Amino acid sequence: MLQLPAAGDGRAGPVRPARPGVLSVWVARPDQPRPCLLADLVARIAERHHLRASVSGPVPARWAALNLYPAEVADRPPEPLDVAVAPAGGPAGSPAHLVVPGASGPVDPAGLDPLALRLALLRHPYREDLALTPDDLKAADQALAGWRGLVRHWARSPSKPMCAQYVGDFLGALDNDLGTPAAMATLAALAADTVIPDGSKFEAFAYADRFLGLDLAREVGR
Repeated sequence: MLQLPAAGDGRAGPVRPARPGVLSVWVARPDQPRPCLLADLVARIAERHHLRASVSGPVPARWAALNLYPAEVADRPPEPLDVAVAPAGGPAGSPAHLVVPGASGPVDPAGLDPLALRLALLRHPYREDLALTPDDLKAADQALAGWRGLVRHWARSPSKPMCAQYVGDFLGALDNDLGTPAAMATLAALAADTVIPDGSKFEAFAYADRFLGLDLAREVGR
């Protein structure tokens, strides 16, 4: 079950929507990519738990290249509100859960794959203050290209069932308060595992990308 910080005491607890089957998510600071990415991540994970995510906020179109979940433009939080993604001290309505991203400075991924920015943000705990440098974005761009190359290579092998241990660890990390660094480390360990068949690695990475949104299978067939 997805666990996020409670709005009251900040302790992570199970997310139980006020409306059965629907998870309402509000983005309070969409002028920065990080809150938008976190709301998108919550929505993607919610769907695995058979919840339809309803994301809203004063959402601009400038971050569309980050593969964000479609959001409804709204000037105020809905009620009842299940999850708000808002900076510390910012207006967030009356959510059951409050995700407070750390501060992040301006970023300019010009000349790079826009999803390199998404990967760079996923590599860090969301509560951590972050100032990405051009070198950070270039490193993320190279890592993204490397993973896509591996996925393309693995796709040439016969399909095999996903390794339950790796996939379980990956999903468990995401459910545990959006633990993306641990999730990414799990995938790195899977990629380096010389015992797991390539076909199994391909299936696992393709499945994981439903949550990461990095277009990891983009190079397959090329």
